[in-house]
Amino acid sequence: MKVLVVEDDPGTRSALGRLLRRAGATVVTTGDGTEGLQHLLADRFDVLLTDLHMPQSDMDGFALIEQTHRLPLAHRPRRVVAISGEYNRHVLRGQTGVDFFQKPVDLNQLLDTIGGLAH
Repeated sequence: MKVLVVEDDPGTRSALGRLLRRAGATVVTTGDGTEGLQHLLADRFDVLLTDLHMPQSDMDGFALIEQTHRLPLAHRPRRVVAISGEYNRHVLRGQTGVDFFQKPVDLNQLLDTIGGLAH
């Protein structure tokens, strides 16, 4: 399973990457939505895991998710997971196919949600 992690906080980004790698995933990490979109256009990912609130980024998680829905089918991840410490799941009302986790993320539940990874 190939996972793209888009998270502006270096500590959280590193921890998520380590967890997913230990669970058997191939992981690519980046710190902003613009770079995340570039990765999605250049490669195929099973899962996009993105922070919603990235104030220093040109593109936050909301915009990245919106752009993801506009990608050609071959470049859309099979699963999109949003994480946030600032927002709750209600901010994604109307977004279909997006799972949500409040920070701090329950790592076992995250692994269960994205599926296909041994833990």
